[in-house]
Amino acid sequence: MDRLNNPHDRFFKEVLGNVANTQAFLETYLPSDVLQTIDVGTIQAEKDSFIEQDLKEFYADLLFRATIRNREAYVYILLEHKSYSDYNIGVQLLRYMSAIWDKEIKKRKNRRLPLILPIVLYQGKEKWGVSTQFADRIEGVETMEGSLKKAIPHFEYYLYDFSSNSGEEIKGPDDLRLYLETIRMASIKDPEKFNEAYIRITTVFVTRGETEISDQLYETFIHYIFYLIAREDFLRLIQLTRTVSVERSERMQTIAEWLKQEGIEKGLIKGREEGREELLWKLITKKFPQLPSRYYEKLKALTIDQLDTLGLDLIDMRSEEELKRHLPM
Repeated sequence: MDRLNNPHDRFFKEVLGNVANTQAFLETYLPSDVLQTIDVGTIQAEKDSFIEQDLKEFYADLLFRATIRNREAYVYILLEHKSYSDYNIGVQLLRYMSAIWDKEIKKRKNRRLPLILPIVLYQGKEKWGVSTQFADRIEGVETMEGSLKKAIPHFEYYLYDFSSNSGEEIKGPDDLRLYLETIRMASIKDPEKFNEAYIRITTVFVTRGETEISDQLYETFIHYIFYLIAREDFLRLIQLTRTVSVERSERMQTIAEWLKQEGIEKGLIKGREEGREELLWKLITKKFPQLPSRYYEKLKALTIDQLDTLGLDLIDMRSEEELKRHLPM
C-alpha cells in the first residue's frame, strides 16, 4: 500500500478492513434487534469502493457481504472525516447504495434487490447535528400530509459519532478501541487533552508488546498522527513518548523520518514530471502557435511514457491533427 495515501483512509481500511474487527464493531454498536438478524460469521469484505475521486479527501468506505434474515445482503460503512456535519450525507449514501444495487441488477435473475445496511462513522470537530432520516433533507417535509409523502425516499442510516464531544462510549476489542480512540483524538482541540489521549493510546501499544500485527498497526497510527498535526507538535510528541517507552519514541522518530523522506521523493518526482510537461508544451506551441491552451490540460493527463513518445513523434509532426491523436479526448 502506498504509505502516503490519505491517512484517514489507510487507518480505516487497515482496522475495519479486517473482518474480525468489523464483526466486533457490529456486535458492539448495532441495536440488538438489528444484530440478531445478522449472521456475523458470514461477513465477507468486498473490494468495491463507491466514493468519487474528488471526495476521497473527506470520505472512506468499505463494503461487506453478509447474511441478514437468511438472505444475502450488504453492510456499507462510510467514514466521514470532515470537521463538521455534512447535510448531504444521506444523498451520498443513496447514490452509493444505488451503485451497489446497479451491480446486483446485472447479475440477479430475480427482480428483488438485497438489503443494504448503511452505517456512518463520524470523527469531526463538532458533535453531529444532522438528522439520520433521509426524508428530513426534503424541503417542507414537516408539513406534508397524506399521499404526497409517498414521493419521498425513506431510509435511515446508523450514525456513530466519535467526535470528542459526542459522549459515544468506546468499546470493543483492542484493535477496534485503539482505532476509535485515535479518530476521537483527532477532534480534540485542547492540546493537554490531546496529549493525554495520545499517551493513553501509546501505553496500550506498549503493554501489548511487539508483534508483527501490533507493529504494523502502530506504524499506521504514527502515520496518521504525522499527517494530523504540525511538525513541531509531532516532535514534541516524540519527546513525550519517551516518558512511556524509549523504544517507541525511537521507532516513532524512524517512521517520521521515513515518511518525510518518502514525501520529499514523491515531491521531486512530481516536480520532474511537471517540468517535463512544461518543456514539452513550449516545444508544441513553438511548432503549432495557434493551438488552444486547453490542450495543455490534456497534456498533463499523459503518463511519463506517453510524454516521451509524444516528444519523439513531435519532431516529424506536420499538423495539429497528428498532435491531437496523442492527446486524450
